[in-house]
Amino acid sequence: MSLTAEDLQQIEAIFDRKLAPVMGELEALRNDIKEIYAMIAELQSGVITDKTFQKLTVEQKLLRLNAELLAAAKQAGITLPR
Repeated sequence: MSLTAEDLQQIEAIFDRKLAPVMGELEALRNDIKEIYAMIAELQSGVITDKTFQKLTVEQKLLRLNAELLAAAKQAGITLPR
């Protein structure tokens, strides 16, 4: 017994209905992974990995980090303890 064209269309429709939610979730996962990779790349290109930062003395690094921290706290409206 062989399948007719109508049988094959019905089977395809069943697969499409069952597979559509999974494909949507898969696409969402792909987008999340791309976003995570972008965030990692952004973090790796930050001040800490800057070549000029690496050349600074420990004291200069701490002073720069402190200035960045104070600026970030000011933007967030946070008063840091002294």
